[in-house]
Amino acid sequence: MPEVPTPISADQLFRRALEPGLGTIYAATDLALSPDGTQMLLTGEVRFDLDAPASTKVFLCDLGSGNLAPLTGGERASERGARFSPSGDRIGLLSDRGSPGVYGLWVMTSGDSDSARPLALPGLSAEALQWCQDSRHLVILAAEEGADQGVTSGSGAVQSSALDGDRAPWEPTVHRGGAALTGWRVALLVDADTGEHRRISEPGLNVWEGSVAGDALVAVVSTLPWEGDWTNSWLELIALDGSWRRTMHRPHTQLGKPASSPDGSRLAVIEGLASDRGLVAGQVIVVDRDSGATRRLDTGGVDATSARFRDRNLLVVSGVRGTETVVMECDLRDGAIEVHHQGLLTASGLLYPEAAPHPQGGAIFGAESWSDPPHLAHVHSGRLTEVATFTDDGQRWLGAQVGRLEATTWISSDGLEMSGFLVLPKIGEAPYPTVLAVHGGPAYCWMASWPAPNLLLVALLSARGYAVFLPNPRGSSGRGQEFLAMEIGDYGGAEVEDHLSGLDHLVERGLADKDRLGVYGGSHGGYMSCWLTTRTTRFKAAVAVSPVTDWYSQHFGSNIPEFDEMYLRGDPLSPGGMYHERSPVFFAHRSKTPTLLVAGMVDRCTPPGQAVEFHQALLAAGVETELVLYPKEGHGVRSIAAKIDLAERTIDFLDRHLGLP
Repeated sequence: MPEVPTPISADQLFRRALEPGLGTIYAATDLALSPDGTQMLLTGEVRFDLDAPASTKVFLCDLGSGNLAPLTGGERASERGARFSPSGDRIGLLSDRGSPGVYGLWVMTSGDSDSARPLALPGLSAEALQWCQDSRHLVILAAEEGADQGVTSGSGAVQSSALDGDRAPWEPTVHRGGAALTGWRVALLVDADTGEHRRISEPGLNVWEGSVAGDALVAVVSTLPWEGDWTNSWLELIALDGSWRRTMHRPHTQLGKPASSPDGSRLAVIEGLASDRGLVAGQVIVVDRDSGATRRLDTGGVDATSARFRDRNLLVVSGVRGTETVVMECDLRDGAIEVHHQGLLTASGLLYPEAAPHPQGGAIFGAESWSDPPHLAHVHSGRLTEVATFTDDGQRWLGAQVGRLEATTWISSDGLEMSGFLVLPKIGEAPYPTVLAVHGGPAYCWMASWPAPNLLLVALLSARGYAVFLPNPRGSSGRGQEFLAMEIGDYGGAEVEDHLSGLDHLVERGLADKDRLGVYGGSHGGYMSCWLTTRTTRFKAAVAVSPVTDWYSQHFGSNIPEFDEMYLRGDPLSPGGMYHERSPVFFAHRSKTPTLLVAGMVDRCTPPGQAVEFHQALLAAGVETELVLYPKEGHGVRSIAAKIDLAERTIDFLDRHLGLP
């Protein structure tokens, strides 16, 4: 008999894929063009050691040659948010050198990294910067100590002894209400020459995002500083001298990515139903600054995820439509649209596609797909050119290990067409043991992204002989606002059938083994992984990361109670109803599925008690269960050491219960 190769382990795959790239940039986000259009600043993740947290570093890319160089020295401090001044002679950036996790403002002369100097912002951690037109002043968005980190940032809080003096180990963390609320996000005007700064946002106004618009800041704001109040934000114009402010747009749902034309006369923002801050996908709203008139752009069915002005009349928009990424240019004079790119190649942003206007026309973005490692690309009218590459030997090796990704569609039980992806392994024979991977959100979607570093578990499963099913059920982005809203008031309802009918479709095609099915997910995917085991007994194993399992305790224990109010449309103070009917913990007695539960101990969004409750309920029901709590992780598992540990536990758990050797 032929010898069966030993399956690759999580440690082997992670290290073989990532170690060749240590010390170099991975992917590109937060693109910022120089005024003369010859250079671009970009932020990329850099790892110096797989056993230590990753850093983000700012690189300078020459758009003519594609050469990439770090903007500053090789210290392991993280940097981000770099921007050229309008005159091009200075660069501002944010760095946490001196106090890990707390970002300060640094200003340097362009082309002279040794000139970088800090401008003090006592008691604050800077989150974004924008230059004013005079090239002397900057607007800084900053958070006070204790401010909530978003779900997409891993939850937890902005914290450091640098913000509030050295604390003794016994000193408590104190949360207050009413007038004593802390953890605000503020807007500051900073003089780059003297370092003097003053607050331009009023007390009682929390500034989440913003963009300089001439003599004002266009900002997404709300009245309370806690994370959940972001869902109640509106668009505000705030004078840079602090003398006035004006409401520009009150949305029906949520807002993100505010932008301004270079002359400040037009404003843009993305409006859409969103489950998490930083993950708004929807319609582009354009606002005339003088008249306040608003218009909704027709983007041809694309859920927009970013919009940047080329000039006052042209807007470069990126987004998702179905399983594809689309980059287009909209002419605000006549509504004409030129599509620069559409396909599985995605424009990588922090989580959603983002693209910037290119000086020669078209757009530039960090590009990647399941079969294309990350690179910087210029696309114009359908023609794509590689500008710079980040590919290393580890990524080339990884691409040879993983299976083939294909887009797939199926019909749910109510006749609605669904779409998603299936990753087929290179080893083994169909029907394959199959893992259903449920994405977070739920207002998010699977894209055909490169399988590292965020999809390394999917890559590992594929390399070991599993098929991985990546569905975008109702409630996902890419299919318009009506599709997104199907989860509102029916959270965890018809979505169940979307997943199960997709698995049925794969079984009928002879690809999935009906007797070897598992389910995996984080955040919303963690909730669904638990919930599905109470709805069906077909799964042989479940792995739930950062789940919600009890909507009552989630509402009163989380920093985002507005989420469950929006999606459940129920009353947590009334017994029964959706808060009871959609909580997995109350139906644990129906489950027969061995379940691995995972949580981070500093998670404020879905606190670790959610995993503990379901673990205890399963134990009481006599169901096999394991509980894994990571002491320094928040929402999701982010450090590579913890990712490897979790991947090893997940593989061991699935192998044991799905019958792999």
